[in-house]
Amino acid sequence: MNTQSIPINKVKLMLYFLLSGFILSQAYRTVGGILSVPLKTEFMLDSDRLAGVIGSFHIAFGCLQVVIGILIDNFGIRKTILVVSPFSVVGAVLSAMAVSPAMLQWGQILIGFGCAPAFLACIVLMARHFSGKQFSMMYAFALGSGSLGLIFTATPTAWLVGHFGWRSCFYILAVLSFLTWLLIYFGVRNVDSGLEASSLSLKQKTLVAVRSISGYKALLKIRETPGILSLVFVIYAAFLTLRGLWLGPLLVERHHASLVFAGNLALLLSIISVFSPMLFGRLDPGPGKRYAYLCVQPWVLVIAFVVLAYSQQLWLSIAAIVVIAVAASNTVWQLADAKEVYPQNMQGRAIALFNTSLFLGASFMQWISGKAHDIFNLQGQDIFTSAFLMSAIVLSIGIIAYIILRRPARRV
Repeated sequence: MNTQSIPINKVKLMLYFLLSGFILSQAYRTVGGILSVPLKTEFMLDSDRLAGVIGSFHIAFGCLQVVIGILIDNFGIRKTILVVSPFSVVGAVLSAMAVSPAMLQWGQILIGFGCAPAFLACIVLMARHFSGKQFSMMYAFALGSGSLGLIFTATPTAWLVGHFGWRSCFYILAVLSFLTWLLIYFGVRNVDSGLEASSLSLKQKTLVAVRSISGYKALLKIRETPGILSLVFVIYAAFLTLRGLWLGPLLVERHHASLVFAGNLALLLSIISVFSPMLFGRLDPGPGKRYAYLCVQPWVLVIAFVVLAYSQQLWLSIAAIVVIAVAASNTVWQLADAKEVYPQNMQGRAIALFNTSLFLGASFMQWISGKAHDIFNLQGQDIFTSAFLMSAIVLSIGIIAYIILRRPARRV
């Protein structure tokens, strides 16, 4: 494919336009960290039902990743984004108008569908034009830039809830999503001009897309795949469960802080999430060494979650939360680890599978943490102790699976 005919400055400009969609995607997936407090009150949701409603975004998002990868390969970045992303506008409006938990959940599902192409489109564009160390740096930049969306779901969201109610947040996100669609419509052009499938008819493209599904079988047969997906499944999921579900309730209910204080802490986490991926990008140990680092570093998350589970002191809880926010950015190393394993012709599908595991893991972690209080039945402990202990256990299982299943093959 001849993608190098596009000047690199124009590629970067189009990447910025696409990143605007990813920024909004990050806002959608973390807005529950603040809105969970008013949503629990208005709809009288228990922790299990709340986790199910908010986690439905990640189920929809994760399940669509493989399909989105196939659509981008066969129909291109621009068409896929322009056709799929309007679902987020519809979902945001539906969520804002919700009068029942079911209506809110359907809104979250539609938002998940609409946001599904956001980051994968950015990764594909980067993969076409950057390679090696340059790709790792651009990926870290994109991941950090996307975290700007977390800023909206911090102090601004808390302020909006206090002055205009939680519904205003979804209306604003709907408007921003529509403006982003317009930006991509007018600003992202000729990005798929060298696509091999561009000369095929719609019927031929559809047949090729259906056949592409079988290509994932070869990916799943590679020895290291289960181990890589095991770690991907739990790391980002743990952070997103804390930031996107339990942060507000933890600070308000256990530590008796205000919603604005929760928003301010969320803002701090957002700033950390902007810069920490770039830090991990610069500290990348390189080929052959990432496995050893990824066997050790994730245990920091496990320890921090155990501390958070039992901490009754606000300063200690904040310290544990900050450690989790920083340590979870090892996703940069995980993607580089995956690129090291898979050949060039399989990396597009590998990234799609990577993203699928990432967000299905987030949905599972939120769901199981919501049920943890009933599962553990810890006497004298609040729901947060159970939720964070469950997160630590799931993390441990994922890390151990990675250590065993991803280990390098022995040289004969």
